[in-house]
Amino acid sequence: MMDKKDCDRGCGSSSGFDSFVESIEEEIRSEKWLSIWNRYGKLISYGAVILLLSIGVYNMWLRKDQADREAISYRLTVIQNALSSGPAGQQELANLRELGSSSNKEPYPTLAKLLYASILRSKNDRMAIAQYRQIYEDSKVDKTFREFAYIMYVSTCLDLMSVKEILEKLDGFIDTLSKESLDCPWGILALETLAFCYIKYGKNALAKETLIKLAKTPGVPAGMADRAKTLAGMIELQP
Repeated sequence: MMDKKDCDRGCGSSSGFDSFVESIEEEIRSEKWLSIWNRYGKLISYGAVILLLSIGVYNMWLRKDQADREAISYRLTVIQNALSSGPAGQQELANLRELGSSSNKEPYPTLAKLLYASILRSKNDRMAIAQYRQIYEDSKVDKTFREFAYIMYVSTCLDLMSVKEILEKLDGFIDTLSKESLDCPWGILALETLAFCYIKYGKNALAKETLIKLAKTPGVPAGMADRAKTLAGMIELQP
């Protein structure tokens, strides 16, 4: 039977053996890592350098992009301030055309084009129709801006085109406005434009129905709701 001294000697030997095994395993691991480093060390170093350079270049691009956007935003603000102080002149129109065509920093080019189109519309210039159409047909433009441009395209056509010209497009206008544009963020504006479409072509029952729906739509501005109710009442009085 093993006494306490034998146990202590045996346990000590076991502990020493375990330490010996661990040291061998550690050397094996070190040799493996050294072998891996000798084989792939250069690639790892090159990869680290490329990663650091990429991060540096990306940060430089971010700073430049931010600076470019701030400059474009400032230019657009200057133009808007000039327009708010008086009628748009040729210089303001030229600046908006240039900003809309030369920059690729969205949404500023689209905002410039929309502002340019609105000025043309205020001057009863039919080029506004083409401007709005160009925006809503541009797949690179944000969907929200495209939907707004389509509604303004329809509204501008109603204002500036003859009845004969619009009649050729009526079905397309109503189809798009009623099936696609009413659920967009500009849905209230789309409803009013759709009602004007119906009025323009003598579809009074549909116009009245749309106006009543508009007046009851949650969140509709009070002025627009009152206008819708008034127009619906006028349609009701017509023989």
